[in-house]
Amino acid sequence: MKKNLLLYIILAFLLVMNGFFLFRHFSPAAMERPPRHHQAHFIADQLAFDAAQLQKFEALERVHREKLHSIRNAVRTSKNMLFENVSDATVNDSEIEAIAADIANMEKAKALETFRFFSSVGELCDENQKERFKTLLKEGLQQQGPMGGNRPPNGPGREHRPPPPSKNRD
Repeated sequence: MKKNLLLYIILAFLLVMNGFFLFRHFSPAAMERPPRHHQAHFIADQLAFDAAQLQKFEALERVHREKLHSIRNAVRTSKNMLFENVSDATVNDSEIEAIAADIANMEKAKALETFRFFSSVGELCDENQKERFKTLLKEGLQQQGPMGGNRPPNGPGREHRPPPPSKNRD
């Protein structure tokens, strides 16, 4: 018993800590977390919507997110269908092109839905808010950059690096 006393103390400590973390994780206070603010709430905050505008905005946002969610699911399903054929010995090019065209159409629908959402948000704005909204959209588009991402073209710190030397030296 004396040889294992240290092990029993460590075991008891770990059991107490495990119980503490389980209680904190599953307690009612942990279950009642405030709703996550989406990026769209940034727009509502920046435009200082009143209560009526905010209610309409939240309804627009909910419908917009549902539409985008269904489009993303359809894109994922189509991409899965597309890449199931990668390892096939014979690939039907017309079928592959049809799936790729469907994916492109869904991406187009996603872009159009996003445009319509922002257009609807612009209609909610009064004259002062419309100017601020245009500024926010321009800033958001400029931050995306040319590749559509929020990062530099070659990753952080690689903007001015020369290309790697070629291996073929004659």
